[in-house]
Amino acid sequence: MWMRLAASMVLMAGVQAPAPPDGATLTLVQRAAEPLYFSNPALGKGTIRPIPGSRLEMVVIAVGDAPIAEVDIRQFALISADGVLYEPIAAGGGPDLIFPIDSLPLGREMGQILPNDAQVLMKRISTTSVMLEADPRATLAFVFQLPARSATRAFRLPGGSELALTR
Repeated sequence: MWMRLAASMVLMAGVQAPAPPDGATLTLVQRAAEPLYFSNPALGKGTIRPIPGSRLEMVVIAVGDAPIAEVDIRQFALISADGVLYEPIAAGGGPDLIFPIDSLPLGREMGQILPNDAQVLMKRISTTSVMLEADPRATLAFVFQLPARSATRAFRLPGGSELALTR
């Protein structure tokens, strides 16, 4: 009897705590009550402010042991409780390395070398597409603008897998 109970507990633990999808792990989810400051030598300085009736939310992930090879940044999305997808408006190699995606000129490439020597590279290839690459063990931060009262449930990774947002 005890052996069956122990076996079912181990089985349930595996079901309730699956391995992180795509090797990425969620490290921070933060609502931004204040405008977010950015400073980038190539793009200048400024602040990212939500439009009236909206708020900013930052999601930071740690990339696993596999690199992220050229993927459209729009494939990273914040999913609201009612299933609406929000695309990032700013991104970078960490919470203090963000910049507004719209400020990256067409054909321009911007790289960031992180404190652990991992690199993050973003390149605008069209008016609507920015490609992202990241080394293994890089950190990626994404900023989203969504309605002030909207609840969020998950962060979608390229390929469709999701990381649940817990508060």
